[in-house]
Amino acid sequence: MYLKKLFVLVLVVLIFSGCGLKKEVEVKNAVSKSAISTASSHELTYDSSKAIVQESNKLDLFIKKIQPANMKLQKLIKQDIDKEGTLEFVIAFGKKPDHLESIYVVRNKDDHLEIIGKLDDPIVTEHINKDVKVMHLDQTKRDFIVVYSTSKEDDGEGFSIFTLDHNRINNLNYNYPEATGQGSRKLEDINKDGVFEDVSYYRFQDTQQHTIMTNQKFDRTGPEKLKVLYENKNKKFAYPTVPKDIIRNYLEDHYLMNRFLIHLPEMAEFTALSASSKNNFEDIIDFSAMDYTGLDLNIREIANEANQRTFLVRSSSEEEETSQGLVFTLEKQSGKWQIMSIEINDKL
Repeated sequence: MYLKKLFVLVLVVLIFSGCGLKKEVEVKNAVSKSAISTASSHELTYDSSKAIVQESNKLDLFIKKIQPANMKLQKLIKQDIDKEGTLEFVIAFGKKPDHLESIYVVRNKDDHLEIIGKLDDPIVTEHINKDVKVMHLDQTKRDFIVVYSTSKEDDGEGFSIFTLDHNRINNLNYNYPEATGQGSRKLEDINKDGVFEDVSYYRFQDTQQHTIMTNQKFDRTGPEKLKVLYENKNKKFAYPTVPKDIIRNYLEDHYLMNRFLIHLPEMAEFTALSASSKNNFEDIIDFSAMDYTGLDLNIREIANEANQRTFLVRSSSEEEETSQGLVFTLEKQSGKWQIMSIEINDKL
């Protein structure tokens, strides 16, 4: 009996000792796993930060490598432009923030930076590239690179649109007032439908202060639309009260109708005559100033009888003795002066 009790006691001790040992092992294992987990977390965080620093340093070195002499980094855009899963960088250099002279597109491929190409400037007229942006121009969420340009005197403004397709830069469209260097060419969502338009504003220093606005989809597809705006005080057509202003307005409208192939209803108010296309005023009147300071005319009254007046009209730049002229005869009817006849005369 005694031996049996002793055996039971020993057995109980061993059982309790084993449980304690197991618990200790479990605690040690838990601490060990916690330590590994914590260490791993810090290590990953450190490596991630280190990678960012390394990438930044690598980009800085690359920028310095391609940086033109006497220019500074003015703008840096980081984006997956072609949506192929790798980052691209638009890197713009210039002497001033609003004077970008060299714009590169760079790709980070296989952890290696390489130049895809330079945004070759398609604009011929002297100008300044003031800004570059990566934009959505329609509802497809496709990225386009847009460079905005102005003339040195800020009388002209325009833009260039580039695309990036399979490692190739293409100029999709550009619009700038190259003929004169003056005028506004803008990218605007004028219909507020999420699709940008290529909008051109042709402003003239004429009697009615006309602005001819044309617009088309930003990629030059679809129909071109045209609208005539009035920038005068009334924002609409105002009939001139002075005979010389009526003559000037008539010739200005003649030029605008021929240039933009539009119809201006106001022409019918000036005269009972139809605006005949056989009147080739361009051979007699110099209309080139219409794009700059306004039509430069010499209008001289040569006859005045009761309600009728006659004027000889020439370009101011021509010598009066040798140049042809247009003879306008106006008559006052119902309180308004109207053009009754237009003749070509080189004898006066």
